[in-house]
Amino acid sequence: MTEIKSVVNAKEFQRALEKVLKAAPKKSRLAFLQETHICFAGDTCTLTCTDLELWCQVVIPAQGGQCSFILNDSRKLLSVCKYFSGDMEFSYQENDPPETFPSKEDLDGSLTLRCGSKELHQRVSATGLFPVMPALEPKHVYTVDPASLSKRFERIKYALSNDASRLCDQCVQFFDNRIGAVDGYRLALSRDDSLCVDEPFFIPPAAMKLLPAFEGEECRLSVGKRHAVFDSGSVRVITCMPSGKGLNFDSAIPKEHTEEHTVNITDFSDSLRYLEQFIFNRDREAVRLDGGVLSIKNIKGEYSSKLELAETPKMVIGFKAYYMLDGLKQFRAKKLDTIAIGNPPLLLPS
Repeated sequence: MTEIKSVVNAKEFQRALEKVLKAAPKKSRLAFLQETHICFAGDTCTLTCTDLELWCQVVIPAQGGQCSFILNDSRKLLSVCKYFSGDMEFSYQENDPPETFPSKEDLDGSLTLRCGSKELHQRVSATGLFPVMPALEPKHVYTVDPASLSKRFERIKYALSNDASRLCDQCVQFFDNRIGAVDGYRLALSRDDSLCVDEPFFIPPAAMKLLPAFEGEECRLSVGKRHAVFDSGSVRVITCMPSGKGLNFDSAIPKEHTEEHTVNITDFSDSLRYLEQFIFNRDREAVRLDGGVLSIKNIKGEYSSKLELAETPKMVIGFKAYYMLDGLKQFRAKKLDTIAIGNPPLLLPS
């Protein structure tokens, strides 16, 4: 057996392992998909996880020989990493291949981890079992601020569909200088001129949730036919993209309003939360807005809260309270005090 030793900083390894494991399923019939692939090459250590639809890869500095393997019980290793600090030494031994055609067990190896006074020994799997990362031929490449894009995603994600038959609506749609989400009942948009795309594409929410892994680094967003890649050099996120066409947002948004009224967001939210206390079935009991008064009526009684408006609106509309509260969070996150509510029903920055 050949023994190969490599050294990394324990805390850097812990942070990298925590990031990539967010792309690994916690349960899978393919056990290796729950694990992390480790590759030492030259002065780097590359950690990779995937569920075959989403990939996350992090590169950290390292010293030592070249080797690669698949960890055994990656999440347990992450939990014990908190007890490690300083240099962490990996000592890997691969079993010698047999004369006959090798089986999985024949090519397994062993790993010894040493950090200070602590040491552990584990079996590891052959690197050949791990899926090959997809190659990307980008049609378009954009410069992206992951922190800003992540905040925009957090503001609109409430409107994503959970309908498995509508794959595009389960994803965030990128088009011109906007990103959008729609579930058939709600539509949410975020606009930012710093990112303007050439043609629409769709990014699954699982990939958007990994944007904090870039920790404020600027990255490139490369978009191909089937895959998109966020890449900062030290962190890479690859995601499959659904094909097809999503909603034409501009055709769905009303262009004209018969009336429009400015509403204080805090007062509006407080009124809705008050009325929510009397709602027993939030999907069946709608809040009514009539003459500037919010109200609900059910078998238990009638409840209302009057909004402070400059003019009494003529509009009469009904909506689910929690739908509206989700929408109001989008504007509160931007630290706005007021919004304009129009007829047909539409919330706009005032």
